[in-house]
Amino acid sequence: MATRAQTAARMLAAGRVLIGATLLAAPDLAAAPWVGDDARTPGARVVVRALGARDAALGAGTLAAARDADQLRRWLIASSASDAADFVATLAGPPARGRPLVLGLAAAAAIAGAALAASV
Repeated sequence: MATRAQTAARMLAAGRVLIGATLLAAPDLAAAPWVGDDARTPGARVVVRALGARDAALGAGTLAAARDADQLRRWLIASSASDAADFVATLAGPPARGRPLVLGLAAAAAIAGAALAASV
């Protein structure tokens, strides 16, 4: 039977897959509030899609590992490290209207993933 931590990890991972898919499918729309008008450049689209692929892969890996506590812990730690890196990169980036939201989401995801990793 799944523990509450495993269930929460699945929810976090499913959200990561959804965010990753959104970044892949609509990089302009998803990233414009985050990085501003630069999100609409061809180079930024490549980077945003790559970020989306990373998030989708981390989410899918976490979902696949959800029944094995040791593997789940490893995926959660990797995901938390990615979220922490996103936080730092966003903090160092240009001001944009959606920046506070992204900072909050990245911080919350990094903390939640680390807490879940400690709980499984």
